[in-house]
Amino acid sequence: MLYKFMGGSDEALSDVFDKAVREGSVRFASAARFNDPFEFKFTTVSPPTRDSFDKWHDIYAPEYTAEQRSHAWSAFEGPASDFNTRFLPRAVFLAQCYVLCLARTWRSHLMWGHYASEHRGFAICYADDLTDAFAQDSNFGGRGNVVYSNVVPELRWFEGTPSDMVGPIIGTKSTEWQYEGEYRVVLYGSANKHAIFRTVESSLIAGIVLGARASEPLIAKAIALRSERPSFRVWQISSAIDSFELVTRHVEDGVRHFGSFL
Repeated sequence: MLYKFMGGSDEALSDVFDKAVREGSVRFASAARFNDPFEFKFTTVSPPTRDSFDKWHDIYAPEYTAEQRSHAWSAFEGPASDFNTRFLPRAVFLAQCYVLCLARTWRSHLMWGHYASEHRGFAICYADDLTDAFAQDSNFGGRGNVVYSNVVPELRWFEGTPSDMVGPIIGTKSTEWQYEGEYRVVLYGSANKHAIFRTVESSLIAGIVLGARASEPLIAKAIALRSERPSFRVWQISSAIDSFELVTRHVEDGVRHFGSFL
């Protein structure tokens, strides 16, 4: 199962529930607008040889004319090479990269506190098949578990497929974010949008985990949707009696558990 934490005001959460859970809308956020501006950093290893440059383009960009290749190769030479091989590629990448950030677990106190508005929000429970659906998208860029490291990934120019080259950049984050246990899916799109959206089948939305402080209107929406979709499950976060471990309870019609915070 994959989880997407949702937060916001009670009014906003009601709208998000309708769009994301009832209608199946999935938001891919612009990489350029992430809250950590140091994501997607990379270092450039030694410049490629002209031979490796040409062989790579023969395979992956055969449509480039000799003039276009010559112009592209000039970026690796001269006083502007550092700008052309480090700053400019990252700027272009950030402008065109859109990311769906998911989690492998709902059990994180920090995730509920940071991304679900101090437990007033919810987490959407997606089937693992969700990512297979996006892999068929014409703008698909990659998917997988994020690796956490204190070392910035290397961009090895023209070694392997385009996905091989940018994969480590897409999938590496600072160890400061390790608590997220993130799984991400990347699409490419027109530059400088706030986000791009896709719609998924309701069968890929297995249920919802409500935060411990979820409002009654939000709970009512979840229960109403369950009455329409028999396979849709509704849980709510609680806590183990003798530890800080998070647990879930099935939400029942007309029943509320007093001990959520005890």
